[in-house]
Amino acid sequence: MSEISLQTAQRLVTLLSGAMKGMTFYPARHPAIMQPLQEIMDAAEKVLRSQPEIRLGVIDGVFFIEDHLFFTPTTSIEELAGRLMEKEFSGIIIRRGVKLHDLTLFVSLLGRNNLNAAQIEKEMVEQGVTGISLKIVADEGSEKTEEGDRESGALQTYSQALAAIRDVFKDIESGRIPSSEKIVAVVQNMAAMAIRDPAILMSLSMIKDYDNYTFNHSVNVGVISMALGAFLGHEGKEIEGVGMAGFLHDIGKTRVDKSILNKPGKLSATEFEEMKKHTESGTDIINKMTGISPQVAQAVLGHHLGFNRQGYPEWAREMPLSPMSEIVAVADCYDAVTTLRVYRRPLNPKAALDEIRKLSGSYLNGNLVDKFVEMMGNYPVGTLVRLDNNEIAVVFRPNRENSDAPIVKVVLDAAGRRLGDPRVQGLELQGGSCYASIVDVVDPSLKNIDVASYLNS
Repeated sequence: MSEISLQTAQRLVTLLSGAMKGMTFYPARHPAIMQPLQEIMDAAEKVLRSQPEIRLGVIDGVFFIEDHLFFTPTTSIEELAGRLMEKEFSGIIIRRGVKLHDLTLFVSLLGRNNLNAAQIEKEMVEQGVTGISLKIVADEGSEKTEEGDRESGALQTYSQALAAIRDVFKDIESGRIPSSEKIVAVVQNMAAMAIRDPAILMSLSMIKDYDNYTFNHSVNVGVISMALGAFLGHEGKEIEGVGMAGFLHDIGKTRVDKSILNKPGKLSATEFEEMKKHTESGTDIINKMTGISPQVAQAVLGHHLGFNRQGYPEWAREMPLSPMSEIVAVADCYDAVTTLRVYRRPLNPKAALDEIRKLSGSYLNGNLVDKFVEMMGNYPVGTLVRLDNNEIAVVFRPNRENSDAPIVKVVLDAAGRRLGDPRVQGLELQGGSCYASIVDVVDPSLKNIDVASYLNS
């Protein structure tokens, strides 16, 4: 398993980016260059005692280090990711035994504007560098499978959705009527994906960005809503509608005071009354946007009313409830309970289904909950499990024929060693035989595993 914490990953990127920029001002052996490089070496060597390599790079514009994906990058991450994409690198692998000379040479070459990826790789080979190897975008293109292309496209669309939601929220906070052009395009793309393969969307919903919860949660609710809509057999326009309602369900929170919105503990009665206004505020905002169906506004208004009509806004309890709002309510609950918050640990996907079932027939529509559970299977996508051969795996795709035997990605071998190249494995083999059985659900935090990085790579 990876030993790199998020804090260490962020520090490594900052140091690497700083050293790269420093190469344009100082010679390679200058203290301003050597100090960050030595700090990188110290951190890398510590990690490499327990794993053979460290992987970092860019996939669909998103920078990553091992299990950590940076969807909202800092300036340092943006600069490093930009340089890697400019050179057409998709990845860098730092291996056990790496030398300071290897790192210094690579950073100096990366900082030179007149070299492309192939030239950098050639120079490193000629200089005898073995501790660092490079993955070049052009080399990988011929190896991608059709499923890999779909997953890559889905991740790119997810990133576009985050950007579109962020722009909508910024427009509102700046006093402008939000543009709907980008978000409509994203919803159309994702609706098409939902019809082809709802499981891919569910894997995207496991992406969690705790520092940008509002944006991330909005996209995830839209993604889950579309997957459920597709599973229910809805047509394309219906799926687009429910996806849009999911993306915009919390847009009214832009009008809630930040001190209430970001409060880590329980809200007071007065604060909760202010929070409850977000459904009405959201409806008002959506009605002013162009190209958004009135049914979307109605769904946003009603997503907290509850199947039993005991929710809010109270004045709307007698109104007919849109099926769209009931789907969004299920998606909202599921993403909320599977996401880490200051005041609550996240539930694993399997435990989250148990929590959703408790709300069936009261807050949530019981028929929709049953369909949602059926779609997710006994071991939902994103569940970390232990197999009876002691391997640790992430549930990758459901098995519609046998919910107890999903397709998984094996990430730790039987001895607990992290696999550099996770293996996709069906638990049910052809002819009815079994590769392995699931014996337990594992807490990802105990294994330092970011399940989203295995589902979307």
